[in-house]
Amino acid sequence: MADNDGRISRERLEAPPGPIYTETILKPSYDFMLEHYFEGLLEANKAWTVMLAETGTIPEATAGSLLRAVVALEREGRAGMGEFNPAYEYFYSTMEHYLTEQVGEAVSGEINIGRTRPEPLARMAIRDRLDRLLEHVVELQSRLLELAERERDTVMPMGTHMQHGQVATVGHYLLGVVNQLQRDGTRLLAAYHTVNHCTLGCGALAGSSYPIDRERVAELLGFEGIVENTNDCVGTGDYALETAAAVANLMIGVSRLCQDLYTWHTQEFAYLVIGDDYSGSSSLMPQKKNPYPFEYIRSQAAHAVGQMTGLFTTLHNTNFQDIKDVEEGLPPVSFQQLDESIQSVRLLAGVLTTAEFDAQAMRREAAKHFATATELASVIHRATEHSYRTAHRIVGHLVLLALKQGLTADQVDLELVQQASRDVTGAPIAIDEAAVRGALDPEAFVQAHTVRGGPAPEPMREGLSSARAAVRELAEQKQALRQRRIGAADRLAERVKALAG
Repeated sequence: MADNDGRISRERLEAPPGPIYTETILKPSYDFMLEHYFEGLLEANKAWTVMLAETGTIPEATAGSLLRAVVALEREGRAGMGEFNPAYEYFYSTMEHYLTEQVGEAVSGEINIGRTRPEPLARMAIRDRLDRLLEHVVELQSRLLELAERERDTVMPMGTHMQHGQVATVGHYLLGVVNQLQRDGTRLLAAYHTVNHCTLGCGALAGSSYPIDRERVAELLGFEGIVENTNDCVGTGDYALETAAAVANLMIGVSRLCQDLYTWHTQEFAYLVIGDDYSGSSSLMPQKKNPYPFEYIRSQAAHAVGQMTGLFTTLHNTNFQDIKDVEEGLPPVSFQQLDESIQSVRLLAGVLTTAEFDAQAMRREAAKHFATATELASVIHRATEHSYRTAHRIVGHLVLLALKQGLTADQVDLELVQQASRDVTGAPIAIDEAAVRGALDPEAFVQAHTVRGGPAPEPMREGLSSARAAVRELAEQKQALRQRRIGAADRLAERVKALAG
C-alpha cells in the first residue's frame, strides 16, 4: 500500500483535515490534551501494555519493545511529541506515531488491541485535582479550628436578616463553618469515589473479543474498580457533574464566609483586620487597605456555579454514547472549576493566618443592640406564671420603650422592665435588678446557652473535639486514597521494568 502522508486512522476519508477544521478543532484539542493528558496517557499505555503481556495477548518481547518506547518518550517529555501534525489528527495518534518511529508499526500498532477511545484520562486528571482540593479543604478547616479555639470566648453579636439577633462567640461562628466544610469534604470524597473507576477495555462501546483483563488495568492505574457497562464507560459524564456540584456547593459556603469576613472588615463594623501581606493599596487613595482576597474568592465562587451549570447544560440533550460533548466538552470546564477552587481555598486559608478580631468592639456591640433580649424573655418566663409568648411581648415592648428614649440594652433598668410589663399585662413582675442585668449581659448570655451545639463553654469544648476528630478522619481518608495511587504507580513501574529490562 502506498504511503498515506503518515496518517494513522484516516483511511475511510479521502481528504485530509481542512485548515479551518484543524485550526478550530484539531489543534486546540491537541494542545489541551498535551497539557493535561500527557503523563496520564503514558501511564495508561504502560498499564495496557503490561496487561496485554500478562494475558498472553501479545508476546512479552513485543510488550518490552513497546514499553521501552513509552519510557523513552516519558524521558523526552512533551517536546518529544514534536510539532502538531494534522495528518495524525489526534493527541493519541500523535503519541502512537512517536512509538511507531521508535519500534515500527508492527510493534506500536499492538497498543491499540481492544483499546478504549476515549481513555479515562479526564477521570485521572479530575481525581488528582480532587485530591489537591481536599488537601486544601482540610488545611482551611485546620486553620478555622485554630481560630475557633483561640476565639472560643470572644463574644459577638450574631445576625439574622442583617440585624442583631443573638449573642454567640467568634469561635462558635467559626466552628459552624468547619462543620459545613466537613460536609463539603464528604461530598468531595463521594465524587472522588465515583470518578475513580476505570473505563479502559470498553472498546468503542461493546468491549472487546480479546481476552483483556479490565480489572488488572484499573488496579495498575490506582482505580478502585471499573465502570461495569461498556457503553456506560463511553457515554456517561455523571462523574464530572457530581464533581462540579460538590465543588460549587463548597465554593458557595466559602463565598458566604468571605462575605461575612468582608463585612466585618469594614470601618462600620471593625470586627476584623487581615494582614497587610494579603491586602491591596490604591494608586489614588493613600489611606486605603483593601481586603481583595475576599472579592477574588467571591468572584471565583460565582464562576464555580456558572461552570457547574455549563457542564449540566452541555449534557442535558446529548445522546448516551461516545460523543464529543462528553469527551471534550466537559474536561476543560471541569478542570478550570477545580483549579480556581483549589486556588480560592488555599488563598482563604492563608488569609486566615493573619486574621485578628477586635474583641472589645464586638463585645461593645453585643451589649448595645438587644441581641440578648431572648434571654430576658426566658428569665421572665421562668420567674413568673406568664407564658413564654407573654414574656416575649413584654420584652418586645421594653425594646420599643428603650428605643424611644434613646437607651441601649446596657442602659435598661428594672424600672423600665416593670413599665413594659404593666403596659402589656397590667401588672409588674416578680424580678429584680440583678436578674435584668444578668439576662442582658453578653457573657452571661453565652454561659446560659448550654444546649448541645450552643456557644457555652461545655458544648463548645465538645464541638471542637468532635470537629477535630472529623477533620483528622477526612485527612486520613484523603491520604489513604493518595497512597493507593502511589502504591499502584510503584507496582506499575516494577512491572514495566521487568518487561522492558
